[in-house]
Amino acid sequence: MENTAEISGYILAGGKSSRMGTNKALLLVNNEPLLIRAKNLLEPFCEKIAISGQDSDYENLSIAMVPDLYAGCGPVSGILSSLKHSNTDWNLFISVDTPFVNEELLHSLISQIGQFDCIIPEHEGGIEPLIGLYNRTILPLLKETINQGDYKLQRILSKLNTCYVDCNLLIEKYPRLFFNVNHPADFNSI
Repeated sequence: MENTAEISGYILAGGKSSRMGTNKALLLVNNEPLLIRAKNLLEPFCEKIAISGQDSDYENLSIAMVPDLYAGCGPVSGILSSLKHSNTDWNLFISVDTPFVNEELLHSLISQIGQFDCIIPEHEGGIEPLIGLYNRTILPLLKETINQGDYKLQRILSKLNTCYVDCNLLIEKYPRLFFNVNHPADFNSI
């Protein structure tokens, strides 16, 4: 098991869920809200866990919430706000709407911690910037890019010392590893 004192965990759950029509974080998979599934997944790796986002529906869950410091900027604002909130160098993020992310993936990312700014999964289909490790040292660049109106995480990651972790073998083992729940049809296919 990892040293949980060195990593904080954040669940990206600040989106509007407009394509879903209801708050995705509260959808039940095996009688458990996606938000609680994400929290339980992070617990073995992180001493402190918080929700990146703020919603009155989350108040009964006993999980700290980190509101976005910049409105309308998408996930980059959630990451920046969480990094400002954090008291650890390394911070593990997972998107609330990826129900098949697992401990094996998180362990493979954490095992790469070193002299990097970010550690991000990569596969034949692209990169997964909403699941990964971000170091607090990137705060100035995030703030600068937001102030410039650049909210594209892929472009931001290209400016940093990013370690891309090849996850093709994991996808062979777990074909739905990065499956994303955006629409009711996605959720109904679970």
